[in-house]
Parts: sequence; structure tokens; C-alpha cells
Amino acid sequence: MGTALKIKVDLSSAALRQAALRERDGRAAARMFAIANALDGLSRAESSRLAGMERQALRDAVVRYNAEGLAGLHDRPKGRPPRRLAGEEEAALVEAILRGPDPAEDGCCAWTRADLCRWLETHHGKTYHPSSMTRVLRRLDFSRQKARPYHPKRDAEAQDAFKKGGLAEAIAEATSRHRDKRIELWFEDEARVGNKGRVCHRWWRRGERPPGVQQLGYQWAYIFAAIRPATGEDVTLVLPTVNATAMQVFFDHVAASRPPDAHVLMVLDGAGWHQSLSLAVPDTITLVVLPPYSPELNPVERVWLYLRERFLSLRVFETTDAIIDACCEAWNRLIAETGRLRSLCAYPWIEKVAS
Repeated sequence: MGTALKIKVDLSSAALRQAALRERDGRAAARMFAIANALDGLSRAESSRLAGMERQALRDAVVRYNAEGLAGLHDRPKGRPPRRLAGEEEAALVEAILRGPDPAEDGCCAWTRADLCRWLETHHGKTYHPSSMTRVLRRLDFSRQKARPYHPKRDAEAQDAFKKGGLAEAIAEATSRHRDKRIELWFEDEARVGNKGRVCHRWWRRGERPPGVQQLGYQWAYIFAAIRPATGEDVTLVLPTVNATAMQVFFDHVAASRPPDAHVLMVLDGAGWHQSLSLAVPDTITLVVLPPYSPELNPVERVWLYLRERFLSLRVFETTDAIIDACCEAWNRLIAETGRLRSLCAYPWIEKVAS
């Protein structure tokens, strides 16, 4: 049987309990209570039981308390191995990840953990296992995500100029030209829906790939939608074709739907049917054309993605009328979700410009 340890009496049991009550570290507080119990004459077994610890843990706490006082009752900092990558090596890895691989040189189009391990070994002579690379990537604040597509001909500078000044200038010009009107900012786009079907994400048994019906046909209908991000209002038509004539019908429908004191600033892409010479844009609408190849600037694109994932995938349509009916039903279900359109179109840069 081991010999009993004497506890130094620099602090009384009452003082230890007061210190435990002030202590934010729960483990350290429990050790203080256990030592206070022992100072009050309880056995080691009872003192440790009341504090929720093992007898050996109490003995270790007494040894550290005798040597270091209250500071010794806190957990020791856990040792961690030194980082194997120097600062400049980490910076090079971050740059390589953000730049992406060169298919000709690196043999892949997107990095995997194993690819990054090979890259590090080739360029910096550091050997990593893919599981260790996971920890490195997490520490560097990376996660594996699906890329957002963009057109190779997009002009990033033109997009930034439109977001930071171009749209604001269009709003200011419309305000000065229509001083007696209330300027409303709307975004417009069209979506093609047909029996060339699509699949979507779905829940399924782990380890099995879920099946999904995908029709292959060539019948179409088109959803014309204009959405006001500030309020979530929409004006929508489902038409069997997309051309300047259909666009004229839609513009007239938008103009008729707005109150007399409103002037619509309509942001849309540069599709040919948006700029046809045969179009007669109503006086209550001013068109603002997005930079070329910039669908990511139009929040209506997010509405199409949600609509397809939620309502228009894994479907079979026998006729064009069936497609039109499905589009109308899907849109009605979408707008029945309170606040959904406004949430989907809530781009911070648009809110900033429109405010």
C-alpha cells in the first residue's frame, strides 16, 4: 500500500473551494474540490468520488499542487509536432491549389490529395501521406467544393466595373430622366425546359449510385421571368418559343403589371432577341445589358438552378403542353414558398447598389 501524501496547507479547504468556484477551467476546478475534500478529512476514495475523478488522478493533482500551487492543477499544454512545411512552402502550396494543375504537366485537371502529395515531393522534397495532406488542407482553410462555372471569354474587369459602377450609373441616369417616377430594379432571364431531361441530387443507400430517369427528346417550353430582388416580386410567363416576338409579349406584360408611378430598370443579358430592331420596348422600361458572358451576375440564374433541382428533374414529358403545365406548376410552387425568390436573388453587391 502506498504511503499517504501530505497536502501543503498554504490555502485552507474553504479558500480552495472559493478558488474552484471562480475557476473557468472545469477540470482544474474539480481538482481543487477534490483536494479541499481531502483537507477536510475525507478519504482519498471519497474525496475523488465526490469530485468525479479516479483516486490516482487525485494523487497526481496533489503532487502537482504541492509543487506548483493552483497553477499546477491546470492541464499541461499538449505537445504538437513542429510543422513540416515552412512558411514559403505553405504559400507555394496555397498558390498551386488556387492556380490549379496544368493537365499537360501535372497529368490531371483538378487536384486530389494524392496529386498534392506528389506536387510537394516534386517541388519541395517533402513526403506526405494523403491523410496527412487532409490535415494540412484543413489548417490552410481549404475544403473540396464543386466549382462554379464561368465562360472562358468572360471579362473579369468588365464584370467588376459593372458591379462597382456601371449599374449604379444606370440607376442614377434613370432617376434623373424619370424624376416623376419611382425606379424599380429588376433582373430578367429565360430558361429552356423540355423533354431532354436531367437528373439531380437525391438521397439513396450509402455505397450505391441512385438511379434517375432521364428523357431524351427535343420538345421545349421557355420560362420568361423578371424578378425584383429588393422585394421578391416577379412577372413570369411560360411560352412555347423564344424570339423577339415572344420577348415583345413579355415586355408588354411587365409594363402592364407595374403601377403608373413606377419605371422599370430591367437588367438582362445580350441575347439577340433582347436587342432585336423589331422590339418596341415600352416607355416604362429601360434596358440595362450585362457584360458579355456574365450569367453569374444575374440572380435569376440561381432561380433556374433551384427550380430544376426542386421540381423539374427526374421527369418525363410526353407533349409540349405537358412541359408548359409542369413549368407553370413548378413556378407556382416556388412562389408559394414565402421569401424564397428574395432569398435566391439576394446578391450583396446588388443590395449595395440598390440601397
